[in-house]
Amino acid sequence: MRVSFPGRPAEKLIGGFILTVFSLVSVWAQAPVEIEAKLGFVSGLDVLYGTQSGQQEIAIVQTFMEEKQKEYDAQRMALEQLRERFDTQQLTLNAQTRAQMQRDIEVDDRELTRFQEDTQVEITRRRDEIFAAEDGKIQNLITDYAQENGFSVIFLRNETQIYVDPSLDITPDIIRIYDERFPVVSAATGDSSTP
Repeated sequence: MRVSFPGRPAEKLIGGFILTVFSLVSVWAQAPVEIEAKLGFVSGLDVLYGTQSGQQEIAIVQTFMEEKQKEYDAQRMALEQLRERFDTQQLTLNAQTRAQMQRDIEVDDRELTRFQEDTQVEITRRRDEIFAAEDGKIQNLITDYAQENGFSVIFLRNETQIYVDPSLDITPDIIRIYDERFPVVSAATGDSSTP
């Protein structure tokens, strides 16, 4: 069964529709469509290290690392002294004392290795906590900034990008907004610090 419209056969209608579509497609193909896309780049690590809050948190981890380094150095020095004493005295020590000193050296060596491994795990855990706590805030700021400033896309900077025009880097803006929105509270006064 054929469907037709009064005064016009269905074939002519379909043919006219195809001709119209073909004409539009050829016009579109000839005239290039320009799409303005505003894009930017941001370095998440630079934001973290650049904000007052990030600097404060990183300073806490840095202090922890320095304290653990002092502990490690003290334990390592004690172990070295024990080894030196063993090396100089082993020929004059009785078998039982010599065996005990060797066991002490092995135990201290294992404890020093374990201390170093545990400290590294703790440092990594603390850094991960900082990244996790700050990541959500930074992502929300970037999203808000993109919407408020008409960005189509914002890319995360990384080492695969050989060159990015500095005018496309929004990292300083995100740091400034972050510090405004999340001011650091001074521990001594309880007041927010001023930039």
